[in-house]
Amino acid sequence: MRPVAAVALFLCACALPLQLSIAAAPCGPDKLGVSRTVTIDAVGGPHFATAHKGNKPLLADGEVVLTFDDGPSRTNTRLVLAALAAQCTKATFFMVGQMAIADPAMVQEVARQGHTVGTHTWSHARLSSLSEVKAQDEIELGLSAVQQAMGKPIAPFFRFPYLRDNAFTVSHLQKRQIADFGINIDSRDFEIRNSETLHKRVIADVSAHRRGIILFHDIHISTARAIPAILADIKRLGLRVVHLQPKAGAETLAEYDALARKALERRHIAVTRNPLSKRAVAWPLAPMPAKTAATTIAAPPPAVEPPAAHATKPEEDWKSRIWDPTH
Repeated sequence: MRPVAAVALFLCACALPLQLSIAAAPCGPDKLGVSRTVTIDAVGGPHFATAHKGNKPLLADGEVVLTFDDGPSRTNTRLVLAALAAQCTKATFFMVGQMAIADPAMVQEVARQGHTVGTHTWSHARLSSLSEVKAQDEIELGLSAVQQAMGKPIAPFFRFPYLRDNAFTVSHLQKRQIADFGINIDSRDFEIRNSETLHKRVIADVSAHRRGIILFHDIHISTARAIPAILADIKRLGLRVVHLQPKAGAETLAEYDALARKALERRHIAVTRNPLSKRAVAWPLAPMPAKTAATTIAAPPPAVEPPAAHATKPEEDWKSRIWDPTH
């Protein structure tokens, strides 16, 4: 057997048990399951958490929503998906654009298993620290990248990195008909790297609140290892999982779709040239320069038109440099 063929056969054999375990998991009353599905109308860009800014509470007592940020991460996201499938339950994944471009197959797998896919900007930037033009680019390119990676419309659901918004970014989401999701229970899994400690913390918080949107990150191995026990204890506590789905898919903008397609094409060329190369955690892209160009976009009314004062020379436009292979 040729070496390349042997490696391919080994990789397929390694992936097969995971696929079978997900498909074969029986569902019944002993599983956590999904108690109900809520269809979210994103018109007007509403904010959702248990209670915020006068909104009607999304959840009743005893109901929780499972959410995962920052992925996908092939190894850890697969483990999270397996745990969710074993309990016959569903979650919402807020994906980072760069991560989606790095592994479109995982984006598609999350969707194939019936989970909801939203966005979390292009590069996990703190939007409240950026200019309006850069913040808009982060939101829009993240949306287009995840949608291009998935190959079909995603949910118009968004979560702010670091949960930091400002007047402009909130207004932009509202104009673009994108719902904004906060949290009620923070797993703090980005700082708790021991799965047992993480499990105990989350269950303590869930027991105290008994309702809310729970934040996890599917990029951490501690999270992936803790999720099976956490889900089992959510079931033991008598809590119920609510699955969020969109009334309609997200509408992307042509300019950012073109950039996302270019990123996917660049990745495809690189992988074709070296299919056995080690996959980066995130597809390597150039950072944004200090200055950006104004972006005029054709958005649904009312139109979003960044002020002309942000205009710069073409060579200073980050979108014209980000695909430079020398970076």
